[in-house]
Amino acid sequence: MGLSSTIREGSSYGVVIEGEPGEVLRKLEAPASSSPQEGVVGWVKVVKVETVSNEGVAWVYDVTVEPTRTFISECLVLHNTVSIAKAGIVATLNARTSILAAANPAFGRYLHNRPVTENIDLPPTILSRFDLIFVITDTPNAERDRALAEYVLDFHRQYYPEALEHVIPRDLLKKYIAYARKHVKPRLSEEAKRKLVDFYVEMRTKSQGVDSPIAITPRQLEALVRLAEAHAKMALSEVVTEKDAEAAIELMMAFLRSVGYDVESKRIDIDIVMTGQPKSQRDKIVMILDMLERMMKESGGEPIKREEFIERAVEKGLDEPFVRKVLDKLYESGEIIEPRPGYIMLLKSR
Repeated sequence: MGLSSTIREGSSYGVVIEGEPGEVLRKLEAPASSSPQEGVVGWVKVVKVETVSNEGVAWVYDVTVEPTRTFISECLVLHNTVSIAKAGIVATLNARTSILAAANPAFGRYLHNRPVTENIDLPPTILSRFDLIFVITDTPNAERDRALAEYVLDFHRQYYPEALEHVIPRDLLKKYIAYARKHVKPRLSEEAKRKLVDFYVEMRTKSQGVDSPIAITPRQLEALVRLAEAHAKMALSEVVTEKDAEAAIELMMAFLRSVGYDVESKRIDIDIVMTGQPKSQRDKIVMILDMLERMMKESGGEPIKREEFIERAVEKGLDEPFVRKVLDKLYESGEIIEPRPGYIMLLKSR
């Protein structure tokens, strides 16, 4: 991956530089003042120069570097900014970009009995920023496996399916996408607005009970608007129609059924993505904390035996592995301590 450097005033120019990030950064010097005309760029190979729209900003200096988990999580996803400190450049820049991410399961295979936050090694604060999350699993299926095997082997025979004869050429597709991004700015129609509002209200209505999980939040409503606009933009449409809204809703429901479904309560619970645990699990954690507080009061504030507490929790209908896991997490977070081996106590009453 090379490094992209752009200096712009209004619609000025963009420079794409060839080379490894570290090598190019050593050749790149930061401007000494607010005027980028005083900046100096060392000897590097320029791949291309292109016109770049700057949306009315007077001067902007952009640098694109190799992304890392910290770079994506702390900058792009959470704050839509990029903070850099390279080759004398120390700055926080606005980032206008979409993120398409792929991740391997933390355990090698996706475990359906665990929430998505445990299967993917990313905190809920990051996962909840994505509009859509889809789980793709390798499930044996004779019909699908046969079709895939024939498809792969036909490619080795240089025999291509008839469907591939009508694929849009890459250059034309790039021009189509570039045109849509630059010129098409669709707006919500009254019908599309009504469709999205009705869906949001319907999903929220299912969460009105005291013990009901939250099925959807305003963050998903904003995602629905972006998805509907994107669907309209693909058709080069200036208006987001009811069909665009329906397509966005279909995608959102597929996402919610895939990773937002609580197996225990048999309901959609967006907290699985937003907080990392469904309401049913959170209620059990509160139950464990209440039991721990109650047992400490019975012992006069003295530490209690860990195994004795686990036995009491199991008698109340909780799974032993779950109780041990919760105690370990409470210990890691500092909510409980182990004053001596085999004994635990709540650090402070709630």
